[in-house]
Amino acid sequence: MSVQAKMIDDDVLRLREYIEGHVAKSGDQRLPPEPKLSDALGVSRGRLRTVLKRLEDEGLIWRHVGKGTFVGPREAQPDDESWSSSISVDDIMDARLVLEPQLAAEAAVHATSADIAAMDQCLADMASTRPFVPWKRLDEHLHRTIAESTHNALLLMLYDTMRVQVRVNLDARMEEVFTSQTGPRHDTDGEHHLLVDAIRAHNPGKAEQLMREHLRSVRVKLFGLR
Repeated sequence: MSVQAKMIDDDVLRLREYIEGHVAKSGDQRLPPEPKLSDALGVSRGRLRTVLKRLEDEGLIWRHVGKGTFVGPREAQPDDESWSSSISVDDIMDARLVLEPQLAAEAAVHATSADIAAMDQCLADMASTRPFVPWKRLDEHLHRTIAESTHNALLLMLYDTMRVQVRVNLDARMEEVFTSQTGPRHDTDGEHHLLVDAIRAHNPGKAEQLMREHLRSVRVKLFGLR
C-alpha cells in the first residue's frame, strides 16, 4: 500500500470515529459544513472530499448539493428525478401488486360507511364519464379513497409515494392505450364495482384477491401478457 493510500485510510477511520461521536453527542444526522469538518479532522478540503466520497460510496453518508452531508443511506424523495429515472414501469406495476391488494384488504376491515359512500359516488361518476382524462382522474380518486379507507397514515404515505411514480412514469402509456376509447372503460369499471362490493362486505380476503386481479388486468391492457 502506498503512503498516500495509507493516509487516506487513516483519514477515513478518523472520519468514521468523528461521525459516530457527532451523532451520539448531538443526535444530528447532518454533518457540519466542509470548512468546519476539515478543521475538526485536520485535513485539507481536497483530502476531505476524497474521504467523503469513499464513505458515500460505502453508503455511510449521502450528500445533497446546497443542503449538506447526512449520515446514513440516501433518502429517496418521491419527486426526485434522479430516483425516478431508475424506476421502470415494471417496477411500478410490481410495487402496485405488492401494496394495493394489502390496502384493499385493510380497507375491507376499516372502511366506514362514509368511505363506502365516497367509493360509490366515484363509481357512479366513472360510469357516466366518456372522455379519458376525467375518467382517469376518477380512477385515481377511487384508488386513493381505498387507500384512505385503511385509516392508516403510514400506509397512505406509502401509497402517495408510489402514486408519484405512476404519474411520472406510467401516465403517458395509459393515455396512449386508452385515449382512443370513447366510452367508459366497461371491463375496468366492472372490476372496480366487484372490488368495492368486497370492501362493503368487509371481506378482506376477497378484496385483496380482486385488487390483485384488477391490477393484473390493467397490466395486460397496457403491456400485453407478461
